[in-house]
Amino acid sequence: MTAAPEARRPRLDQEAVLQAAEILVDREGYDALTMTSLAGELDTRVSSLYNHVANLEDLRASIQVRAMRLLGDHVRRAAMGHAGADGLRVLSHELRSFARAKPERYAAITRPPIDREAFFAAALETIEALAVMVRSAGLAEDRLLPTGMAVFAALHGFVSLEAAGYFGDVEDDLDAVYEMVIRGAVTAAVLEATH
Repeated sequence: MTAAPEARRPRLDQEAVLQAAEILVDREGYDALTMTSLAGELDTRVSSLYNHVANLEDLRASIQVRAMRLLGDHVRRAAMGHAGADGLRVLSHELRSFARAKPERYAAITRPPIDREAFFAAALETIEALAVMVRSAGLAEDRLLPTGMAVFAALHGFVSLEAAGYFGDVEDDLDAVYEMVIRGAVTAAVLEATH
């Protein structure tokens, strides 16, 4: 009787490496991502990974860029058919949904970007979706960036605190609290448009 042939591992390529890194980040956290942990995830040697990524910094930069692209895709789809204050509310809820579904990838995109050029290119969809909503509220073009940054800062503050468990067991009231944050951000954007 002959032994069963050993199952052959799938051939690695860059996409397989990055997808495995995302799975590892989702499960263990962005800071836990190392070349050694990724090699273990893929059941391969660390040296094999260097055929697909330059180094750990390159790998982490790719995670940030891909997470930002994913957020942009979610936000763009959510924004379709909405404008002004209603659109800002929709985007606000989509941001929170993304952060809840992918908290470690959300955390990665809120760190200083490693590859700034690629990161901000990936962020264009998110930035433009927010700009469209703020612009449709009547905001002057020269006020888009600071107002968009202020809206994001307010939303991100809540979302980050929630993801970190800061609010503890206040789960029942968090939706109402987030609505208050959204109302504040939307009101500020609309008031900015009227000045």
